[in-house]
Amino acid sequence: MARARSVETFKDDSTALDARIVSAIGAVGPRNLALISRMTGAHEETIRYKIKNQFTGSGFRFQAEVDYSKLGLSLHWGTLQVSPLYYESAPGLFRALNRTGYLIYFSKILPQGHYVVMFALPSGKEKEQTRLVQSLVKRKVITDFRLDRIVVERHKPMDPTFYNFQSDRWEVDWQKVRDLPSVPLPVENRKTVQLADRTDLLIIKELQKDALQHMVEIARKLKIPEKTLEYHYRAHVVKQNLIPKYRVRWMGDIGNTLAHSSVITRLTFGELGKSEFRRVQSVVNKIPFLWVEDLLSDGTYATTFSIPVEDFVETGSYLNSQLQYIGSKSEFGYIKAAEASNFTIPYEKFVEGGWKFDGKIMESEIIRELSQHIEK
Repeated sequence: MARARSVETFKDDSTALDARIVSAIGAVGPRNLALISRMTGAHEETIRYKIKNQFTGSGFRFQAEVDYSKLGLSLHWGTLQVSPLYYESAPGLFRALNRTGYLIYFSKILPQGHYVVMFALPSGKEKEQTRLVQSLVKRKVITDFRLDRIVVERHKPMDPTFYNFQSDRWEVDWQKVRDLPSVPLPVENRKTVQLADRTDLLIIKELQKDALQHMVEIARKLKIPEKTLEYHYRAHVVKQNLIPKYRVRWMGDIGNTLAHSSVITRLTFGELGKSEFRRVQSVVNKIPFLWVEDLLSDGTYATTFSIPVEDFVETGSYLNSQLQYIGSKSEFGYIKAAEASNFTIPYEKFVEGGWKFDGKIMESEIIRELSQHIEK
C-alpha cells in the first residue's frame, strides 16, 4: 500500500502524480478520495485540490459509465435524415424520442447533414422500436432510417501520458503514439440482468450528469432521505457493479483560449474484412483524443473524438499515414455542438417490475410534440 505524501514532496513529479490521479479516478470515481489516496500515494487534500481547482478548471469532466446490459437495456445506433417540413423541429423530435422512445443521444453530422442517434432499448424491443421509427417515415417526418445494435462499446480511458497538466495543454508525440501497443476490442459479453428500482436509476442518472456530486447533494435534489439514498447506492449500485468505471474526459474550454477549444468528430468505417478491421481498430484506438469506439451488428466500426483545434491536422496526418489504403471505406464528419445532446439513462420509462414500452403511445406523444413545434 502506497504511503500518502505531502504536496511538497510531489514538486518534482507532479505530472506523473496528475496522471496517476486521473487513472485512479477512472477506476473508482472522483468522490472516493481515501481510496484514490491509497492508490496513488497522494494526500487526500492534494487530490481534492487538484480535482476541484486544476482538473475541472482545465476542461475535464467526470461522469459515471453505466453498464446498460445489467439493467436490461441494449444500445443501438441509428442514422436518419429529418424531412424538410420538420427540419426546424428536429430538436423537438429528439426531445420527444428521449422522453418516450428511449433515445439517449443525438447529433447532427456535418457536412453531410444527417443525424446519428443512440437508443438504450429494453431487451427484445428492437423490432417494436423499428416499427415506431418506420411509422415516422410513413408520416414523412424522417427519411433514410437505419438502426443497428451495438455489439461492443468501449469508452477509452483518458491517456494522461500526452497531457501536460502544468502547461494545461495536450503535447502529443505521434511517433510514441505509433509505438503504443494496440488494445483490441473485447468480445461481446452479455450480462445477467440485475434487479434495480427507481431510486437506483435516479442515483445513476445524477452520477451520469456529474460524478462529482455527493450523496448529500443528490438526496437533497431528489428529496429522498440521505440514509435511504446511501443504502441504495451501496447495496445496489455499488454491490451489483452497475457503474463499473468512470469517464474522465477533456471537454475543452471553447470560451477560454484557442488551445483549449476542440472539434468533436465522428469517424466510421464500413465493409471491412476481419484483417482490415483489426488493422483499423489498432490504429484508431491509439489516438489520445479518442472518446468511444463501437462495433455495430452490421460490421460498422464507429468512433468519436474530441480533437483540440491545434492538433487537428496532425491527427489527420497520423490516420492517413497508417491507413492510406482504407480511405474509401471511411466517412469523416463533424458534430454540430448546437444540434447535439447527451441524455441520461431513460429512468422515466421504468416502472416497478421493468421497462414500459408502448409503441402506439410513444408515437402519439412524438406527433403531438412535433405538431406543437409546427404551430409555433
